[in-house]
Amino acid sequence: MPRIRLILEDDQGKPLSTQTQRVYELEGECQTLDEIEQATETFKKQALPEIERSLLGQAQQQFVASARGEKARSSSSP
Repeated sequence: MPRIRLILEDDQGKPLSTQTQRVYELEGECQTLDEIEQATETFKKQALPEIERSLLGQAQQQFVASARGEKARSSSSP
């Protein structure tokens, strides 16, 4: 059974976090065009929401860290 391994990486090729690697098993034997099409559609429905959730979580962490840094700098100003 074919598998797809996804690893979310930053611009330097480093994994975004330890939870960004995920292996997806494609359903069926993927021998015919119909089987391949069905397996990839199922994969997209399963993987894309998880990828989006991971990316949004990462962006939120960066936003919070940056907002805290900006607040700390602005509150220390006279």
